[in-house]
Amino acid sequence: MEPCSRGGIMGLFDKLLKPNITKLESHGDIEALANLVESDDRRDLRITAIEALARIGGPKTTDRLVRTLGSDDADVAGSAGKAIAGFGLAAGSALVGALDGPGGEAAKRLLLNLGDEAVEVLRGACSDQDEAIRLQALGTLVDLDAGLDNDEVRESLFRALLAALGDRSAECRVFAATRLEALGNPKAGRALASQLKDGDDTVRTACRHALLAIGEPAVPYLLDALADRNMNSRRLAAELLGEVCGGKVTVDSQRVALLGLIDRASDGNAEIAAAVHRALEAIPSDAVITEQLEWLADPERSDHEEIEEFLAQMLEHGGFSPEAIKRIAENMSRAEADRVGASYSLADGS
Repeated sequence: MEPCSRGGIMGLFDKLLKPNITKLESHGDIEALANLVESDDRRDLRITAIEALARIGGPKTTDRLVRTLGSDDADVAGSAGKAIAGFGLAAGSALVGALDGPGGEAAKRLLLNLGDEAVEVLRGACSDQDEAIRLQALGTLVDLDAGLDNDEVRESLFRALLAALGDRSAECRVFAATRLEALGNPKAGRALASQLKDGDDTVRTACRHALLAIGEPAVPYLLDALADRNMNSRRLAAELLGEVCGGKVTVDSQRVALLGLIDRASDGNAEIAAAVHRALEAIPSDAVITEQLEWLADPERSDHEEIEEFLAQMLEHGGFSPEAIKRIAENMSRAEADRVGASYSLADGS
């Protein structure tokens, strides 16, 4: 009888010790197979175990395979990713949970590959207890929207961002405001304006930028913020009204902004009062007055009373050029002029 070579002995020894993956799969032994994947140092064995787990399937299998996405062995991680992709949307929740882990980028790619099917699971993750998961879910939704250019996905993203403005994490609130700035959706105006009173300065700054991006459609919400009890809200709203309405906006928006600012000109807080006066100076009031006077002279218009009310308040407030005051006094009805104690002697420059 010929003696066995050392290699033959080791091969026999290895064969005897090598786990029987076929048997483990037939028994549905997920735990044993997953332990092989996670702890064995033989690549071929790990990949074979992953393939067995993919055939077994189920939530427990998915959870264990998702852990492997962060493996240092690219072939093993890739095999795990391929197996998880075969589970489709059923793997969504497990992938979301892995977004902030070592295999986060791979989990994100798999979620993006699900397309619009991933929207609801990501929306749900935006309410997760873990701040990092909420932030990652929002970021993945943003990337999903960019890749699909789908109206329904964009609407879901928009709703998620609006909700995130109220997140307990300042980082999430800043992220939401920054992304809303990029979207420039006027429907975000109310929510953004309400956050001007946020206790975190970085959040307030991000909301300020987003409101500037929205521009004129944000004016009504800025006027609401201007009347808020919160000092930061009033100050920032005044600044924004000056910036927005000092630019290219309709005369109607400039008119309502001027009226709102005039109403706050005597704010008890000196910083806010100064911001209001700067805003009043930024808005081209003389140009607004000129156009309003032209409208007042138009017999076809039905809003003469509203225009005269505006002009009366402008005259009462003062602080405008003598030419503007003169034009107001010349064109207002006697009743309106008398109402604010203005005589037509103003038209003579006195």
